[in-house]
Amino acid sequence: LFLNNTEFVYQAILLSFIGHPEIFPLVFTTKTQEIFNCRVDEDVTEGNCFKLIKKEDIIQDLKARATISDFHPIKKVVLEYPGEELLVVFDAQFQYGQNFYLVASEEAKENLLKPPETAEEKEEEKEEENREETLEVHPYKPPVHKPWVSLGSEKEVEEESVKDTVTKIKYMISRVRGKFGAPITLTDKNASHVKDSYVECMSYQDKTFSIKKLEKDVGIQMVPKVREASTQTKWPYPKNAATQYFPRQLSNEEKEESLSSEKLKEFLTSVHLRMEIALQQNEIMNAFIDDWKALAEDESSSGGKPDVYLKAYQSFTDPRYLKDRTISCVCWHPTIYGIIAVSARERLSYEEQVNLSDKSLLQQSVILFWSFFDPIHPQLILECPEDIYCFQFSPSDPNIIVGGCINGQVILWDISQHEEKLQNVKTVADEIKITADMPSLMQVQQSSTQPPLVRYCAVSSIQYSHKKPVTDIHWLPDYFEDNQMAATFENRAEICVQLVTCSPDCSVLFWDIPATKFPSSENVREKENFYMPLDVPDTSKHLDLCWKPLIKVLYTNVEQKD
Repeated sequence: LFLNNTEFVYQAILLSFIGHPEIFPLVFTTKTQEIFNCRVDEDVTEGNCFKLIKKEDIIQDLKARATISDFHPIKKVVLEYPGEELLVVFDAQFQYGQNFYLVASEEAKENLLKPPETAEEKEEEKEEENREETLEVHPYKPPVHKPWVSLGSEKEVEEESVKDTVTKIKYMISRVRGKFGAPITLTDKNASHVKDSYVECMSYQDKTFSIKKLEKDVGIQMVPKVREASTQTKWPYPKNAATQYFPRQLSNEEKEESLSSEKLKEFLTSVHLRMEIALQQNEIMNAFIDDWKALAEDESSSGGKPDVYLKAYQSFTDPRYLKDRTISCVCWHPTIYGIIAVSARERLSYEEQVNLSDKSLLQQSVILFWSFFDPIHPQLILECPEDIYCFQFSPSDPNIIVGGCINGQVILWDISQHEEKLQNVKTVADEIKITADMPSLMQVQQSSTQPPLVRYCAVSSIQYSHKKPVTDIHWLPDYFEDNQMAATFENRAEICVQLVTCSPDCSVLFWDIPATKFPSSENVREKENFYMPLDVPDTSKHLDLCWKPLIKVLYTNVEQKD
């Protein structure tokens, strides 16, 4: 408290030097506000901030509370004040640094309670007095009547005024005087008493109300809007220009320095071998020969028979599946040496290809696996619902094969159960060759048995497949994947699980095969109760007949040619 009072005295002294010696800021505690009835927001507010306190009450508070009193810092000022009441002002904006301040002079007190008139008010009073004087100086003079002078305006008013040109129709309705004021009686009428229970009030034309239409000639002139516009183009001044190029010639010193430099020696050493090989190739063979003409048969040889440069190495025949059919696609097995897969389709004309729905399959469509070590018997047969136009092995897992049908469907096979048989083809063929003179009964049975027929694992939905034959199919790389929003992201599993197909129906479809989400065979058998052959793996059984493309891209501007 002592420190606070000291601060107040310091502030009061400081304010006296500023220019307000009659104002002393004070801090009124809650107790002081209750004693002198100057509680904030109750007794005093920002609008009513003045409070008069008797000098005797302040002296009694100083005697009773001594140094605890909030008036103790200005005790001398209070005792020397000449008046009986002191003005205390509530400082809501803290203009002087505290919540209250004391006015220590009668003159400042009167100025705050009764502020003097401002200069603007005095000027307004002077203006009012001057106005009264001017009114007294200039007496009122009544206006003098002047004769009317016509300038032709009454004719324009008469022409623009509306006048009645049609005679008004007058009606007079009379009634017997005895019926004036008589009550009106209304009765109900039964509609059944009238013929067909229908009362019609027919309308009729009253000639009295016929309105004559007046014809009015109106002419409209349409004038196009004309606008002038100009454009300023910068026109450079034409001039003839010529440039003469001269070859850059090195001096003898520069030539010797360049030929003896280490960079030239390193360059000649690095390209010496490649240059020597290129020169040898130019001497050995003609680099400008046409390879297509070289492949043609030459009939100028002796005997009239052409020399065949390309000779057949191996042929594969199967009278059951390949008779009268066209080879549509041939693929080598990615990992097993000497294994080749072949698909065949029927020989259809253009009209038959267009009307595929009218064409019934008279012969079963398959994909045959042949081995160069046993060209007589196919090693594996993949069953197909329709003719296959193209098929591809999966780069990540060669046991997964995807094919495109002539009706636009996409088919999936899994030959993992027959991988060992394809790998052992060479060893079986070698054993048969060794014992070719006296083959055993088991070897004869193995050679005469039919190759296994593998059924497809999954077929795409006809509704969401291509509408025309699938002409090409490719697996996407294993380092990225696409989602349904056509956004590309990284494939951390590094397994090819997506492929793309195209068709003449102007569409490109992206298919997703989630390898990590394949259900196990036990769970599938528990959930579904339809029959699955024993030799068919159920890897992608959940995709059968419900396989839909992930993304569909349409090309509408493709020009189709007959």
